[in-house]
Amino acid sequence: MTEKKGKKEIKENIIEIPNGINVTIDDSKIILEKASVVQEVPYNHVYISVEKLDNSVKVIPNNKKTKYTSVSNTIKKLILNAIQGFDKDFVCKLQVVYSHFPMTAKVENNKFIISNFYGEKKQRVVNLVSGVKVEISGKEITLLGKDKQKVGQLAGNIESIARMKNKDYRVFDDGIYIVEKVK
Repeated sequence: MTEKKGKKEIKENIIEIPNGINVTIDDSKIILEKASVVQEVPYNHVYISVEKLDNSVKVIPNNKKTKYTSVSNTIKKLILNAIQGFDKDFVCKLQVVYSHFPMTAKVENNKFIISNFYGEKKQRVVNLVSGVKVEISGKEITLLGKDKQKVGQLAGNIESIARMKNKDYRVFDDGIYIVEKVK
């Protein structure tokens, strides 16, 4: 006779909030503030419920199912990343690579512009994300920001816009590539 597996329990995630950070819980977002920096973590009421304790935040899945637990763990990690972003900037480095046509990258009017990509006359444009600073020095592009998601999303947008379609990527290696992921 086989024994039944133990019932799965609902695991609560408790995140300790350091001193100096104010936490506000709105309808569908958690707002963290420190000095003049404000970060928001959106969440869905269907999967989790969030409670504010004295100096911590409790994230509770609404069900025992794996999906609910994974959403709870994701929100926990997003809150921890937001807390970490108050102390240091997240950095991502990209590299401009070209073999024949000298590609140039520049920032103008809140847009990242790639010129002369494979000799194209039309410029390729990516809208910059608020809160992310872009520094270009030669062939090296550095993204700095307090929000890890925004820095990573902008790096992905830049990498995907500078990709040549319908060509063999082993031969045509021109583009902008992520060299160092968000840390």
